[in-house]
Amino acid sequence: MQADSERAPVSGRKRKFLSLRPKTCRHKTRWILLVFVWILASNPAGSSIPPGSRQTGSIPKSGSFPDPDPYPWPESSPELQGLDAEMFDLAFRAAEAIPNMYGLVVIRKGALVAERYFHGQTMNRANHLHSASKSFTSALVGIALRENFIQSLDQKMMDFFPEYASPLLDPRKYEITLRHLLTMRAGFAWEETVPYLEAYLASSDWVGHALNLPLRYDPGQVFHYASIQTNLLSAVLANASGMSTKALADKFLCGPLGISFPQWYQDPQGYYLGAHAMYVSPRDMARFGYLYLQTGRIDGRQIVPAAWIEESWRPTGRSGWNWASLENEGYGYQWWMGKLGGSDIFFAAGKGGQFIIAVPELEMVVVTTSDGDSWVDSDARNRDIMLLVDRYILQAARSRLGDPPYSPSGLSVRKVQNRGLVSREYINLVRWEPNVRNEGTNIVKYRIYEAKGESLILRGEVPAGTREFWHRRLNRTEIYHYAVSTVAADGRESLPAYVQNQSQDPAG
Repeated sequence: MQADSERAPVSGRKRKFLSLRPKTCRHKTRWILLVFVWILASNPAGSSIPPGSRQTGSIPKSGSFPDPDPYPWPESSPELQGLDAEMFDLAFRAAEAIPNMYGLVVIRKGALVAERYFHGQTMNRANHLHSASKSFTSALVGIALRENFIQSLDQKMMDFFPEYASPLLDPRKYEITLRHLLTMRAGFAWEETVPYLEAYLASSDWVGHALNLPLRYDPGQVFHYASIQTNLLSAVLANASGMSTKALADKFLCGPLGISFPQWYQDPQGYYLGAHAMYVSPRDMARFGYLYLQTGRIDGRQIVPAAWIEESWRPTGRSGWNWASLENEGYGYQWWMGKLGGSDIFFAAGKGGQFIIAVPELEMVVVTTSDGDSWVDSDARNRDIMLLVDRYILQAARSRLGDPPYSPSGLSVRKVQNRGLVSREYINLVRWEPNVRNEGTNIVKYRIYEAKGESLILRGEVPAGTREFWHRRLNRTEIYHYAVSTVAADGRESLPAYVQNQSQDPAG
C-alpha cells in the first residue's frame, strides 16, 4: 500500500479528506499558516502587490530540508572555459553584500565553473523555490503530453474536474483550456494579495475554491499572473495520470535527471502544489536548467521533449514588471524570457531571488538563491540579482567577444532646483563625456545607476549622444551616489564610473 504522501489525490464529490500535512507540523492550524506564507510568497516580481497590502508572517527557512545528495557536477575553472575569473571574484563580492543572498552557481558547457554560498548556507540547503516551482510543473505538463496522459493543450480544464460541473458555473469556465492555464490566460478574478489568499486557504477544498472564482476576463484574452492556475495544472496532472504529481516527477523527471525534491507540500485534498512549495538544492536547480539548455536531452536520454522546450520559451504575454536591466521581457509556458546585456535568456523566477537562468548563446546556466523579508525587499532582491548576473557573470563570458568598452569620463553631478513648479522640487543632474578610447566602437547607449552600498539600482538608460540624466531627489539632504556605464551594440558593457553628489541643503 502506498504511503499517504505518495497517494494519488482522491477525486469525486465524496472525496475523503487526506491527512497529508508536513511531518514537521503537528497541528492543522500551524500547517495552514505556514502554507499561507508559502503561497503569499509565490509572486516572483513582487511589484504587482499593491502598496499597503498586509503581509502575514515571515518566509520559513528551508534549511530544515537538507538535500543529502546534490547533483555531483564535473568541475572546471573559469579560465579553462574561456571566462574571465576576475569578473567572478567581483560577482562573489557583490553577491555577499546582498542581504539574505544564499548561493550562486554557474555552469558553463556542462561543467561547474563557479560556486559560492553566503551567510552560513551550503550546497546541501534545499531552497524554497517559490514561483520558480512553476517551471518544473511546466516540464511535467510536457512529459504528460508525451506519455499520452494529456492529449492536447486545447483540452478543456473542466474535463479533468467533472465532479465540479454545475449549472451555476459560469459557462465560460468550460472554455478554459490547459493552454490558458499554462500561459496565465484563464481569466480568473484573482490577485496575489492577502484577502484572496485568506479566502483560498480558509476553504477546505482549494481546487473547488479556485474553480468557483469569478472570471474577470474571457479565457485566452488577457495575460494575468495568478498562481492558482499552476496549482490547477498540478491537479490536472494527478487526475490525468492517476498518480500524484510528485510520483510523476520522480518517475519521469527527477529520477532520470538525478535530482530530488527533499520537500514538497500538498493541499488538503492531497494535490501537490504546482506553483510553489517545492524545495530543491542549488546544484539540482542547475541540473534542471542545464536540461533545458540541452533541449531536454542529457546523458543520451530525451527527458523533456525538445519541441516542448521550444514552445515553452516562446513569449505569449508580458507582465510589465521591473526586472532591472532585462529588456523585451516575456512569459511563455511558466518560463520568463528577455534580453540581458545583448544575450537572450530564459529563466525560472521565484520571489526574493530564486533564479534558474539559461543563456543558450553562452552555453551557460546561472542559479541564485536568496530571500526577501517583505514584498519590497524581495522586489529589490530580484533586481539586484539580475544586475549582478548582467554586470559580472555574463560579462565574464562576453570577454571572448573582445575587450569591453571603456567607462565614460568627466562625470559630475549637481543639484538643481526646478523653479517651474508651485512647490520646489530638487533634481540631481548627472553629466558625463564619452571616453575617447571608445572611438571606433559602436556605442549605443549609457546606463545610469544609483549606487546603494554594493548594489546598483538601474535608474535609466539614454541613447548614445546624450550626455546627461535628470534624477528627482527623494531626500533633499541625502548625498546620492551614481554610476554610469557605456554599452556597445553587441551588449558588452563597461565597468561603471562612479560619482557622488556632495551638496546638501541645511536642515529645515
